[in-house]
Amino acid sequence: MSKQRRVPGKGLNRKLLYGSILITTVLMGASVIYYTFFLSYENNWTAAIIDQLTVVPSLFNQDFKSNCTSILTEAGYEVKYHSGEDIDVKFFEDLPSKGGHIMILRAHSAVRDNTDYVDLFTSEPFREGSHVDLALDRQISKAQMYSFDEWYFAVGPTFVSSTMNGRFRDNLIILMGCDSMHKTSMAEALISKGARVVIGWTGLVDVGYTDHFTLQLLKLLLIDRETVKAAVDKANQQLELQSNPYGAELAFYTQSEEAQSYVVPIRRTEVSEYLMGQLALLQSRAFSRWKQGCTRELHG
Repeated sequence: MSKQRRVPGKGLNRKLLYGSILITTVLMGASVIYYTFFLSYENNWTAAIIDQLTVVPSLFNQDFKSNCTSILTEAGYEVKYHSGEDIDVKFFEDLPSKGGHIMILRAHSAVRDNTDYVDLFTSEPFREGSHVDLALDRQISKAQMYSFDEWYFAVGPTFVSSTMNGRFRDNLIILMGCDSMHKTSMAEALISKGARVVIGWTGLVDVGYTDHFTLQLLKLLLIDRETVKAAVDKANQQLELQSNPYGAELAFYTQSEEAQSYVVPIRRTEVSEYLMGQLALLQSRAFSRWKQGCTRELHG
């Protein structure tokens, strides 16, 4: 009777295979979990839509809200939507805590009379005797929207620098209101508070106009992955092809040359897919090596 030959090391190779797969799986799984949860938390992948205009019901635009949310979500951001009735002076006092990397202010703005101050409108109705200290210090003003009778409080650049709590964290801030970049005082104040780039309008714009071109700008920044400068330039080229009754253009403000070539970060699933692909590749290689080892022993 012939004796069955025992192949030395075969069980060891099998153990090595299983061990390699297990270790690789654990390491790659940990990488995926770190990227998906912890890194995402650290980078605060949120975007804020601050919709002061909805204090006037006729200025609410569901299409803008839905499309803006869709673009931001596709880029991996969790969207926080703040509606008009919430946008009071206190809200602006805590503005840095209201969003993450991207902040979109769909709010009226105007250049204060006889100054270079750009004021951002709140939804808080103006009342004599309210916010007296801020008013005396010229941090806030009394402001009126075009074609509407109501008066509201508006916050100026000195409010941002003197009263606003906290700091921004390299944010992209888009100011959708009129004249938001006609003067750079508000943009300068926001940058001094930690924002990275501020984009706004050099003149008057109507609501439908700014809604449309803000969405175009976001697509260029987040979907097409253009730099801030290239996105603004291309959006302005599109403006030239449209009927532009006021002649306003988009402009950006930053304090560093590097920020002009800044590409807004996005969080998609490519990294997770890459990590899972690498996991499959490592497992395949480990299995191939085990097979080669078994073949050498069987023919040895």
